Amino acid sequence: MSCLVISQSQLICNVDRLVTDVLSNNINISNVSVQLSALYLPLVADYDSSLNYFPTITAFIDSANRVMCSSYSKKMRWGYYNTKDFINNLYAYKDVISKNNIKLIKQEKVNTKKLDIYMRQMLNHYSKLLIVRVDLGYSKDTIHLVSIEDFHQHSKKLREFIGKKESCFKGLQGNVIALEQGHDRGYHCHLLLMYNGSRHESDWYFAETVGEKWRSITGGLGSYYNCHNSQYKQKYKDAGTLGIGMIHRKNPIEIENSVRVALYLTRPYKEDQHLRIKLPGMKTFTRGKYETDKRRGLPKY
Repeated sequence: MSCLVISQSQLICNVDRLVTDVLSNNINISNVSVQLSALYLPLVADYDSSLNYFPTITAFIDSANRVMCSSYSKKMRWGYYNTKDFINNLYAYKDVISKNNIKLIKQEKVNTKKLDIYMRQMLNHYSKLLIVRVDLGYSKDTIHLVSIEDFHQHSKKLREFIGKKESCFKGLQGNVIALEQGHDRGYHCHLLLMYNGSRHESDWYFAETVGEKWRSITGGLGSYYNCHNSQYKQKYKDAGTLGIGMIHRKNPIEIENSVRVALYLTRPYKEDQHLRIKLPGMKTFTRGKYETDKRRGLPKY
């Protein structure tokens, strides 16, 4: 990855936002020129054709390259006329971008339905299920050092630990992993873990240990947020919406709250947290499998 003033993730998010604003007529041409001047050359320097970019990103660079078609023109400033040409080129991609957005919304609905079934199967099977939620990302001081390749390697290693049930994942019964990208937070991961509540009870300890494991995986670049601190949990408990910690099968309110917490992980596009850049074959959302035969009347999925 080339050396950038802003992180790769923020660069990609800024480009995505600019294209969206242009196609929605939410920005004037002078502001488009300013942003083109700030974003075009850094994106050209960082662009990697082996990666899968969101349609807004490919539309941006293709449209801009048509205007700045020579090495000499790339050094020219973005003024009214070449910016106008860029905008005209960009509109040719509007349908492609729109269709991709619809596809993402449909995929979120599919993920939501499958996750709802999976969570209810898990919560119905155990008399008590310890639900652990931890958010994994990178600190503001290191976020500019992290490329999508780095994030992929870190999340891949995390999945290996989870799959082998090693270290703090020993005894793990279920999991949900959502990889996302935010304008301010950069690349990050929402992690939901499920342990047998009859054998484990310290949700804060598990979340803290998982967070420290993430720091180790990332070579010190990572940071995390433990959702199980007392203040955070008390706020939701007072509101009657607490869905993490110890969840009891006989308590329908706890069950519904826990399902709601899990389903938040299927909403990256609605929350503007979807990955705009991926490695080929990179999975952004995964969940465990409900493999037991003791389904207690719930349909098999």
